[in-house]
Amino acid sequence: MKLRHPLTRHIYTSRDDGTVEVSSEDGRKGIFRTDGSCIRGDLREADPHLLGFVSGPSITGGGRAGRSLPEAAPTSTGVPVPSFGTPARPSGANTGTSLSSTSTRSTPEMDLGLNGRKALVTAATRGIGLAIAQTLADQGCDVAVCARGEAGLETTRKDLEGRGAKVFTKVVDVADGDALKAFVAEAGEALGGLDIFVSNASAGGGPGEQAWQPTFDIDVMGAVKGVGAATPFLAESDAGAVVIISSTAALEYLGIPQAYSAMKAALIAYTSDMSQALAPKGIRVNAVSPGPIYFEGGNWEMIKQAMPAMYEAALGQCAIGRMGTPEEVARAVVFLASPAASLITGSNLVVDGGFTKRAAF
Repeated sequence: MKLRHPLTRHIYTSRDDGTVEVSSEDGRKGIFRTDGSCIRGDLREADPHLLGFVSGPSITGGGRAGRSLPEAAPTSTGVPVPSFGTPARPSGANTGTSLSSTSTRSTPEMDLGLNGRKALVTAATRGIGLAIAQTLADQGCDVAVCARGEAGLETTRKDLEGRGAKVFTKVVDVADGDALKAFVAEAGEALGGLDIFVSNASAGGGPGEQAWQPTFDIDVMGAVKGVGAATPFLAESDAGAVVIISSTAALEYLGIPQAYSAMKAALIAYTSDMSQALAPKGIRVNAVSPGPIYFEGGNWEMIKQAMPAMYEAALGQCAIGRMGTPEEVARAVVFLASPAASLITGSNLVVDGGFTKRAAF
């Protein structure tokens, strides 16, 4: 079993002897017992909750077989979130793991059908975009990503290649429609096609007239031009899929009138239209609307520091008692993009931990 910690980004991998190997993005590794003690290696600290989850015994007798999740108090920065994992071994397969006096079964994992698929994600070097690219790579996809910064792209490329993906990167300002179209075409050629297009780039929030044009150019036209450029490739796929990142700001008042809310609402309408228009080509189109997502360097961390009252008010509105993590949004996106969601098109999947209160019919 292999999981990624949502905050440190360390990879936790169970070993046959009951220990856990933890590896960091900078190449350090350590072998740990489940109580958190380090046996060997140059990485000396690990999260005992995730250690216990990765290597914990299966539940037997009466209930469904599976791993027991250690109790941990939810926080505003999120809690450890398991990855999709890989499909379970066939029943009766020898896993190489020996447990005394207790028969065990592997926890079934959903096969999303993504191994060998080709995916493109815009603005994918941090936050939600990066988590989407990483989750796609973990599921066996080759991935193309763009961003405005060369340094971030190089770090992301190394990360994705370390997950076994073939990677194509390019510095692109999504507001430049011609550059975006060229990137999509180059990515499709470099990867040998495209099965998935994820439009994630956003100009972000902000009040005033000055925010409207960049938000329109990046959020809306970035999706429109990106989908247009990707359509010839997606139409050649046997499971073409588009996922557009919207926001719960499109659904309920976020505290100030702003272009961001209107443009994210436009993306939901665009998603609905394109799901009908592209269905004859075998392409599904869906949207994902995240609520407040907390990560280091993200908007909600800055709001917490600069406007603590606004942060606490938003946190108090999250029914589950915490904000989400990029990984939790990524899992929703990757599911919708996968052949496992083959009957879903034209939907807007809200991923917000109960932040919005409307009844969605």
